[in-house]
Amino acid sequence: MIPETLARCTGAILRDAERFADPLSAAMALYAIDNPRRQAAFLATVSIESAKLTATEESLYYKDAARLCRIYPRAFKTGDEAMPYTCNPQALGEKLYAGKWWGRGLIQLTWQDNYKRAAEALGRDYLANPDLVKEPSDASLTAAWFWHDKGCNQLADSADMAGITRKVNGPAMVHLSERETQYIRALAVLRN
Repeated sequence: MIPETLARCTGAILRDAERFADPLSAAMALYAIDNPRRQAAFLATVSIESAKLTATEESLYYKDAARLCRIYPRAFKTGDEAMPYTCNPQALGEKLYAGKWWGRGLIQLTWQDNYKRAAEALGRDYLANPDLVKEPSDASLTAAWFWHDKGCNQLADSADMAGITRKVNGPAMVHLSERETQYIRALAVLRN
């Protein structure tokens, strides 16, 4: 996929699309993301998960303890409990994800088990160096692997963005309407 097409499919600026065009093309080919519906659904998901190809790591920088309590009520019951984690993304990531396993990649890979499974499937040492997942090639590979592993190609064949969102985000269904809108845009680009 050429960078201009990737930019149009994801809403990314050209500079970011240029960084990811080759790695994403290779990863999509490897995991049979090979027709317009699959590609549009995958790229729409990648677009939302990576803020249009600008972020390959979950943002865990919060300045407000009360906001941390609202967003992560299982982790923090009071502002006093949350205070040490404000302006401290490393500590927050370690608390929320039982170590260094917070979201990285174009589809945010989380939790040690997923890093281990991706490492085994892709032959990369993500357990020793989880930051590899932030690099364009590994960010693309882990996204396509996760997509395939969760059966998202079959959901994309029937344009089931709700099902895909559930596989990626669980019951929270984060940004479903934005994903659906981006899917329609990407599909139009890929069909022309």
